[in-house]
Amino acid sequence: MKRKSLSLILSAITLTSFTSCNNQTTLKTSDNKNEMKAVQFRVARPTNNLNEVVKFYNEALGLEILGKFEDHLGYDGVMLGMPDKTYHLEFTQHIDRAPLPEPTKENLLVFYYDRPDDYKKANARIQGTGIMPVEPENPYWKGKSETYEDPDGWRVILFNGVYNP
Repeated sequence: MKRKSLSLILSAITLTSFTSCNNQTTLKTSDNKNEMKAVQFRVARPTNNLNEVVKFYNEALGLEILGKFEDHLGYDGVMLGMPDKTYHLEFTQHIDRAPLPEPTKENLLVFYYDRPDDYKKANARIQGTGIMPVEPENPYWKGKSETYEDPDGWRVILFNGVYNP
């Protein structure tokens, strides 16, 4: 029985290989038909407070303005991102300023800081603009992060640490 179990385990190991990248372990199967090939990631969201939202993400959080457009078929927009530009946000505003859905307290954008000094500086920066932390909805975030709301009420979390799945 032990030999059969060992054989099954060895068979499973040969079907699966593990690759380490950026101190994270990624599971790769021998069948890569589901492999993601994208090289950039953008999250787009409408707003009726474009100038205030851009000021929050640019000045209070420190995201770089990567690009913007005006009156593109009735839309204005701004893209803001991390320094490497592989991850960015796009905020758009339509000329009609139609009603938009309200965010919940669990709509979160989380920024991870791998150095406590950078985490402290980020919190000082946002609070220096007059924006103070709010109570997180989920108690998981208490004691290891600060939660803020942007001008539309969407939640942003500054997390003291990194995510390691």
